[in-house]
Amino acid sequence: MNTLKENLKSEIRTLESMIQAFRGLESAVLNRKMDMLSKYSVSIEELSLEISLLESQRDEFLKKLGYSTLVEYIEKDNSDERREISLMTAEIVEKLNELSIVMDAIRQIMEFNDRYFELLNHLVRGSSTQPTYSASGYGKSGTFQSSAYDSKYDRFK
Repeated sequence: MNTLKENLKSEIRTLESMIQAFRGLESAVLNRKMDMLSKYSVSIEELSLEISLLESQRDEFLKKLGYSTLVEYIEKDNSDERREISLMTAEIVEKLNELSIVMDAIRQIMEFNDRYFELLNHLVRGSSTQPTYSASGYGKSGTFQSSAYDSKYDRFK
């Protein structure tokens, strides 16, 4: 049973590290620090692999005990460690919720940056979908608009 408890403790520590890495990533995005962005991205990838490994080990421990999930273990096990395992499981759920909040904040920042870039792009390029001049040289008001382009400069005619 000690191995399951140690596994859950490791998972909690890894999730805490992952939350800190995502907070660092959020700060790097806000401050536009590309070197820190890549550092935190690599750290998050490594921690994700570690979480995956810990989850696989936890599943193996539970199978050895005759359970398929932690919930099943908590509901059916009668050992003294059941309460402690239950509290650790609740802490893991809290960490996962905190992680999802931080990840959602980063997603919102990225979406805002995308929309802001689109706004600036439209301002620079012009957001009008209609051209200023028609092909006949007449403007929207119906009056003739002379073009800065003169036919004598057209070498292809």
